[in-house]
Amino acid sequence: MQRTVGSGLLLAFLSQTALAADLPRAPGPDPVKPDLALSPPVTWSGPYAGLFAGYGALGSATRFLCTDQAGGAVGDCPILPSRHASDGSFIGGGEIGYTWQAPFGLVAGAAADYQFTRLWGYGRQQGDFSTAGGASIPDSVANFGQRLDDLATVRGRLGFALDRTLVYATAGLAVGNVRIDNNLSLVLRSGLNLPPVASFDGRGGAVRVGYVVGAGIEHAVSEHLSAKVEGLYYDLGSRAVVPGQTAGDLPGYRAGTRVKTDGFLARAGLNYRFGAGLPDLPPAGPAGPATWAFEGGLRYVFSSGSPRETLKDSVNPALVNSRLIYGGAQAHAGESFARLAHKPTGLFVKGFLGTGGVTDGRLSDEDFPPGFTPYSKTLHPIKDGDISYGTVDFGYDLLRRDGFKLGGFFGYQYFSELYNGYGCRQVAANSICNPPNPNGIKGLGENMQWNALRVGVIGEARFDRVRLSLEGAYLPIVAVDGVDRHWLRPDINPGPEGGRGDGYVLEGIVSYDLTPSVSVGVGGRYWRMQTDKAQAAFPLSSPSPIRFETNRYGGFVQLSYRLADFGLGEAGAQPVLIRKD
Repeated sequence: MQRTVGSGLLLAFLSQTALAADLPRAPGPDPVKPDLALSPPVTWSGPYAGLFAGYGALGSATRFLCTDQAGGAVGDCPILPSRHASDGSFIGGGEIGYTWQAPFGLVAGAAADYQFTRLWGYGRQQGDFSTAGGASIPDSVANFGQRLDDLATVRGRLGFALDRTLVYATAGLAVGNVRIDNNLSLVLRSGLNLPPVASFDGRGGAVRVGYVVGAGIEHAVSEHLSAKVEGLYYDLGSRAVVPGQTAGDLPGYRAGTRVKTDGFLARAGLNYRFGAGLPDLPPAGPAGPATWAFEGGLRYVFSSGSPRETLKDSVNPALVNSRLIYGGAQAHAGESFARLAHKPTGLFVKGFLGTGGVTDGRLSDEDFPPGFTPYSKTLHPIKDGDISYGTVDFGYDLLRRDGFKLGGFFGYQYFSELYNGYGCRQVAANSICNPPNPNGIKGLGENMQWNALRVGVIGEARFDRVRLSLEGAYLPIVAVDGVDRHWLRPDINPGPEGGRGDGYVLEGIVSYDLTPSVSVGVGGRYWRMQTDKAQAAFPLSSPSPIRFETNRYGGFVQLSYRLADFGLGEAGAQPVLIRKD
């Protein structure tokens, strides 16, 4: 439910705007050109809702902890320095709030927001570890870090308005879903072929409560619409996860980490203010053609994908060691979209945000000789995954005719995917997973973030009330960062991965105008991204070359609403475009 809150905010915006658009206007006197110097001021009083996107950072300051049987950091406890494992990535979400403006420009209010923040900070220390007793532990590995899946805030706002511009400070509560993972494997004398002398595997997930502070600037661009930029600092405190020994020769010892969860958010967004803004002014003259065109709406998206990774040998790159295929990973998502166009010039900006859950699929895990003999293939049902994605494009309509237009654009695309494979069933001759592991045990997982540059073309044709839109984009630069998880192999979990490549996206939409403002439609989308330069880092080993591939195809239904002139001025009735023969 949290994943679609941003879409719900936009739905509230559309419903209120549609109601206002249907109210009749009483006839009035002949228009008189207003005196701009005496224009009434903006009022910031009233409720509002909006969407935002931006950049989020997570700083994971980590301190290692270890105790012996007596509870002290002595004996065979390794002494490891404090580390940071920071991360930054795309964020997006929605906000609702209310403000009240007092005399002399003082503005107070409250706001609540939610954003998906697929941020993780993981690190690794490996080599020879010194102990509290003065000894040395050779060939050991410590993995540490955390993941922040989402973040919500409830804040007060206090600022000062200078007519159309509001400068404000904000502070309040922050609530986030945080997962901490750490493991310590001591003395891996034979690399990955023999179990460690001692291992400690710790995992802890919880909803954490902290605080958030920040400041921003918001500017009213029309009677009801405002644009803002703001920066926030959040702090969810620190938490220790210190497990007991999971295997080995150090009974009574506990080893883990204390990790701090904090960071920064930089956000830009649009808000729709219900009942606030600039009072209606009489039109300056006869209604003319609209200068701006704005369309926004909501979609339900069903999709399926089959991402895969192929791991090659670090010594002989032509040799494939293993392959993971997350086949038939079905997802249900909610999506919001918008497009703003400047009609006189043909310039436009467009984009969409979506998030949802992965509900079905099957992971296939293959290991090949000679690295793994005999050949092994295990199957795992996929559960508890999710996807989050977004795009923003800037473009220009090169051709514009009645009922037809064709343009080009460039922009940015973000895609985050999380898949978890449970249980284990062997379907080859190998003895792994014989007998099978229960489906309630998490075995494998993959978390990947894709960032890409988009360059594409978009065309639109109208036939009376029917509109057809086709779009294609090439992704010349694609970067992926990921974390591979073998939950039953703490000595290699989590495993950082990354690479570079390219890809493409195709999309088509057919919509029908129910009214001059409201339309419904159906569409389909396909994207594919892959890497040609990537590697995975295993402990105490040279990086191994790896190839990542992801694809997702699906269909959607949508509801959209068009605003007359984007609320920036009086406009004539929106004509229904008719294609000319």
